Amino acid sequence: MQYNYTRLVNDKDEQKLYEALDSFETSAYFRTRDASEARFGFGATVTTDTAELLQDDIAFGGRSFDEQKIKNSTLMNGFWFVPRIAVTMTQTTITFSSDESLDFDTWLAQIPNMKAEMVHVISVDDETDWADRTEKLISTLKSKQTLKKVVFGRQQILKLSNKLYLSRLIRGLSSQSNTYHFILKHQDEFYISATPERLIKVADGHLTTGAVAGTIQRGDNEQDDMSLGKLLLASHKNRQEHQYVVENIQQKLQAMTEKLTVPADPILLKTQQVQHLYTPIIGEIDSQYTLVHLMNQLHPTPALGGVPQKEALAYIQDYERTPRGLFASPMGYLDAEQGGELVVGIRAMHVNQRSHQATLFAGAGIVSDSTAAQEFKETALKLKAMRQLLKDYSI
Repeated sequence: MQYNYTRLVNDKDEQKLYEALDSFETSAYFRTRDASEARFGFGATVTTDTAELLQDDIAFGGRSFDEQKIKNSTLMNGFWFVPRIAVTMTQTTITFSSDESLDFDTWLAQIPNMKAEMVHVISVDDETDWADRTEKLISTLKSKQTLKKVVFGRQQILKLSNKLYLSRLIRGLSSQSNTYHFILKHQDEFYISATPERLIKVADGHLTTGAVAGTIQRGDNEQDDMSLGKLLLASHKNRQEHQYVVENIQQKLQAMTEKLTVPADPILLKTQQVQHLYTPIIGEIDSQYTLVHLMNQLHPTPALGGVPQKEALAYIQDYERTPRGLFASPMGYLDAEQGGELVVGIRAMHVNQRSHQATLFAGAGIVSDSTAAQEFKETALKLKAMRQLLKDYSI
């Protein structure tokens, strides 16, 4: 971008930028898992449903999980945009970038204050037969030796009393610790995610990715939490599920990297609701490849699709009630150096402001020795992230 301006952060910057997300027809927000950096995009010079054609300074967006289409939605079928204005905020500095000659502080002061009304949930439409369908999946996995794992998705549709304002909703994300925060908005739709999982980050030829698979709840106290973590690390079912993901990532990246470092054993990754098995993976990429190449090579990992990939994806298309759209898909930002950072859009919600409808998403990795009741409880824990966000909205 032609114009760039950097100054120290002041107390009002963050809230005004949140309000700007509501003010623009198209906008995006990306915050790193350690909260050290946040990126914003406002307005669109270019929009597209695929990232392959974007080569500008920065772009935000997400690709669809597969080729299935969702009716009456632009956002959920894959959406990327090049912003008119981009803002990067660290703990101490804020950088404003644009191709227009704008004064940042004047622009920020003109963002209107949003006065959001309280919102409550009128009704909930859940997949009440999900556990029964999962039992059938487990039976299939036991009888069909070629199919090893399927990540089975569950959706919960909430009817809301009013529209939601991102500037208010985003405040609740602060309680979702150790997660990436991502928002993608276009017209009357937005998608919001508090995900623990990075798909891939590329900077200066270095890549950072990781395997996140295997889940257990958090404990009521520190001792209980540690005991549950040890139980997860010792679980054959969860370690097997996790290893599928590690091996798949390693296999897919081997030909695209000059060096790849994969630890032998996973560690624990803890969010507010659950703890996961996590294996961080780093490497150096071959110079002919970009972040978009790596995204298309990795997606979907066995943590989001299954093993083997083709067979698992066919099962998902046949037996999940509704197409996923952006759920479990790569989303984030691209930069001018063919790098950037993409996360996996789980612990997420899609909101249609016209119909006052929110769709919440969760999924569980099902293997032959899974238990349907336990997997249903796991998806309920994962749905809590967005349910809590809606609860916090009206406090």
